[in-house]
Amino acid sequence: MSAPWKILVVGAGAVGGTLAVRLAAAGNAVGVLARGEHLQAIRRDGLCLDDPHERVCVEVRASDDLADFAAQDLVILGLKAHQLAPLMPGLRSVLHAGSIVLPAINGVPWWYFHRDASPYATTPNGRTAHLESIDPGGRLLHALDPAHLVGCVVHASAEVASPGVIRGNGQYRYVLGEPAHERSARVQALAERLRAAGCEPETTDRIRDAIWMKLVGNATFNPVAALTRARMNAISDNPELVAIIREGMAEVMGLARAYGCDPMVSVEQRMDIARGIGPVKASTLQDLERGRALEIAALLHAPLELARLARHPMPTLQMLSALLGELDRQVCGH
Repeated sequence: MSAPWKILVVGAGAVGGTLAVRLAAAGNAVGVLARGEHLQAIRRDGLCLDDPHERVCVEVRASDDLADFAAQDLVILGLKAHQLAPLMPGLRSVLHAGSIVLPAINGVPWWYFHRDASPYATTPNGRTAHLESIDPGGRLLHALDPAHLVGCVVHASAEVASPGVIRGNGQYRYVLGEPAHERSARVQALAERLRAAGCEPETTDRIRDAIWMKLVGNATFNPVAALTRARMNAISDNPELVAIIREGMAEVMGLARAYGCDPMVSVEQRMDIARGIGPVKASTLQDLERGRALEIAALLHAPLELARLARHPMPTLQMLSALLGELDRQVCGH
């Protein structure tokens, strides 16, 4: 293994906090951008990760101001998709020419059309298209040079148990790939870095396939979890809920194929994956319980926008989007 990397985790919540602990425990120089009680606890007691096998606590540099950090080798975005806009312009100050930016976020990423080969990826004037539902005006796409980006799909369930403490389920699988759907030395180096930190990285030259595979579950289970307040195992044991989820999954898989991608699994295989997660709260349910804005845009609005472009009907996702949107307005006030 080469020398330690300088790594900044922007948003040290469930996903970002897990990666921060793992990478710091492996000897990397890790900093975290956090806020509120979580930030104060990290400064006072360090950042801890509890999983079924062990408890790991690390000391990391923690701040709520990007200006407190120098240029980094790796910047991990652990925020929700709808939280990115205010921070994106400031990321330039923590990047050097070779920095990797790894968005560890759910749903359709704002950079989806960057280096994409689908017929929808380019505007009539030859520019990279953007999705208005997740990147109004294309501001995110233009705020950060997309050459820094490596795609990431997270298959690791966790939640913030208390300020400064992340509770995980012991699974740390991350799929990594270039937006251009090609192999690269930097993706291999990143995978090596994560493997040395006790994670299970997988590299792919078809990262959009992996994005769709994850979205098949997120766009269906997450809204159902928030609407019912049920954990993953309870949803999987309810035949009526499973019937709704199956219909939504089939819609998303059809849309993936319309964009030249392979969702990689059948509906039944994706259901089996969900059953294997156990009594975990989906991230959207966690946000609901904390009164936070829900991940509707990246999980539902973006695939629905893609569906309109491709003229692909998605009635089940449209229903889930309408219901979850009203819940967000009534309960979370967004």
